[in-house]
Amino acid sequence: MKSILWLLWMILAFSATLGIASLNTGCSPEENQQAATASQSSDQLSLDLTSPRASFETWVTAIDSDNHAARLACLTTSEKNREAGAAALNLMQLAVKSPSDGDRFLKLLDDHGLTQNAINHAMATYGAGAVGMPGFTEKIGEKIQDLTGFHHEISKLAIRPPRQELIFLSAELEHNQMIGRIKIGNRDAAIVFRQVDGNWLIDSPTH
Repeated sequence: MKSILWLLWMILAFSATLGIASLNTGCSPEENQQAATASQSSDQLSLDLTSPRASFETWVTAIDSDNHAARLACLTTSEKNREAGAAALNLMQLAVKSPSDGDRFLKLLDDHGLTQNAINHAMATYGAGAVGMPGFTEKIGEKIQDLTGFHHEISKLAIRPPRQELIFLSAELEHNQMIGRIKIGNRDAAIVFRQVDGNWLIDSPTH
């Protein structure tokens, strides 16, 4: 069970790095942006989101320090919801696969607003076929209350081994979005950044 829960944690931490989203946002190249800094009140961690590179490095630091509030601050609202929705769906699957832990997992979801009625309504209203899986997970995630607390509770379910090394390589303007090139361990990957209120936030809806 611990190994299965580790897979869930990996989905939370690395889902944003697995592909390129099709966005239509007004962005300009990284070097033309003005500096902006946000702060995370719980531990006063300075969040540098002034460029794709800075946002990525802030995100990695937040992962390493288990700072869920800071990690979420590096994501767009849509990506926060997609990530949370994907985690919730995985937790539901784990509840089915492990009946002995099922009640505990479902209670965690219920405590954060994802009641059975909310789940049924989302599935009946949207369904994965109508909006695609990223859209469906986003709709599920929108119903979760206190995303930081939700991720904190999920993280306590898993034993986390050392993660793969994450390295930022470059970022280029491509079709009105910033596409970052990164390395995850020994493989290359792409990550999408979107400019929101002067900050470059991660937005990669692939779940």
